[in-house]
Amino acid sequence: MDVKLHPNEQIEDLQCDGLRIIQSAAEYRFTTDAVLLANFCNDMKGKLCVEFGAGSGVISILVAHKKGPKRVVALEIQPQLADMMERSVLMNGLQDVIEVHVADLKDACSVVRNADVVVCNPPYRRVGSGERQLRHNIALCRHEIAATLADVVHSAAQTLNNRGSFYLVHQADRLCEIVCLCRDNGLAVKEILPVCPAPDKPPNLVLVRAVKGGAWDCKLRFPYLIEN
Repeated sequence: MDVKLHPNEQIEDLQCDGLRIIQSAAEYRFTTDAVLLANFCNDMKGKLCVEFGAGSGVISILVAHKKGPKRVVALEIQPQLADMMERSVLMNGLQDVIEVHVADLKDACSVVRNADVVVCNPPYRRVGSGERQLRHNIALCRHEIAATLADVVHSAAQTLNNRGSFYLVHQADRLCEIVCLCRDNGLAVKEILPVCPAPDKPPNLVLVRAVKGGAWDCKLRFPYLIEN
């Protein structure tokens, strides 16, 4: 389906069965992290999936196409990004699977409850850490301005049904914080996949799967190497 593009926008090929996505030079653009997270998700066939902070929609689109969920509910706080996502969903013919909401992830339970899966690629940087982008719309995607890591984990626990799965990508140096927040919110970390940027570099990212009400056994996977 043809869609209207706004100024600064272009259509990019996702290199996956002809899927395409709208990106804008004026907005935050998705990174490899989002694609890694979408591929890390599993056991979603026929289930209700919720994405927090969906941005322009790359994770929801990949998950909807590759993982076979019954429905994907995508929440994005910035209206312009949600609009881009809605048009990308239409362009890929996924409107019967993905529904887009302009909503704060902290209010997720007002949109959807009893989800089987929650997935999130959140802002990595605490407010005040690192170089902040001058443009507020991009800063919202990179810094914990609208939602902290604690907010993400708490909302995921509230949104999930019992035994539901929470998938997260984040900086490796915040793994201890992630595990502790999950524990405090009744989520048991079940799987950790470290991601290395090069063969001679330590992990800079982690992919995490936690289960609401799960037992406390956890699998540490062999590190995944990003090949340039």
